[in-house]
Amino acid sequence: RRPTIGSRAVLSGLSAVSNSLFADRRQLQDEETNVADLLSVTNTEIASNLPLQMMLYFNIFYALFWGPIMFVSMIFREYFLDTNSSYLLIFPLVFSVWSIIEPLRLYYGYVGNLQEKVPHLTGFWLLTLIPQIPFSFFLIIAKPINFVPNPKADGFAMQLPFDRAGTIVLLILYLMEAISGYLALRGIVRSQVLKFHLANIQSRPIRPV
Repeated sequence: RRPTIGSRAVLSGLSAVSNSLFADRRQLQDEETNVADLLSVTNTEIASNLPLQMMLYFNIFYALFWGPIMFVSMIFREYFLDTNSSYLLIFPLVFSVWSIIEPLRLYYGYVGNLQEKVPHLTGFWLLTLIPQIPFSFFLIIAKPINFVPNPKADGFAMQLPFDRAGTIVLLILYLMEAISGYLALRGIVRSQVLKFHLANIQSRPIRPV
């Protein structure tokens, strides 16, 4: 299946971003010493990052578990708890963005890491940094519920236990994926540049001595 014009433009933009973030291509193009030793490795080694792939695998199942519970929690807060009106407006918007971005982010991560596609992996890494990590921080620090233990006591703001605890686990996954994604990008970019050098060397005609 060929990519559409829109997706092609997005991938081109992500490729440009990856070129500006990782200088390995420019550096390796200027390196002439010991290139042959490095090139021999690229034919056998897989550049995909195994820890990142494991985290993506667990992230899929955890997102399928976390998302529906947060949706039920949103309805419960709205109808049964004294919740801040601003939070009731902001959370559905933020949760809708998360629900749209998360499948796309995980798809980019899977395709980019397994098939060693730099634009896809760059998209995964950027979507992890923004908006998923800030969204997780927002859920952890927010205290939308006004809880009054009895009529004579003063109320205090709080967050539902799972909303905070479950989101902390999600945030840890995002932070680990951001670090592993960056390392995977560096490794894949370096591998592709070395393979490009190898292809150029193999395509050169052999001059008789």
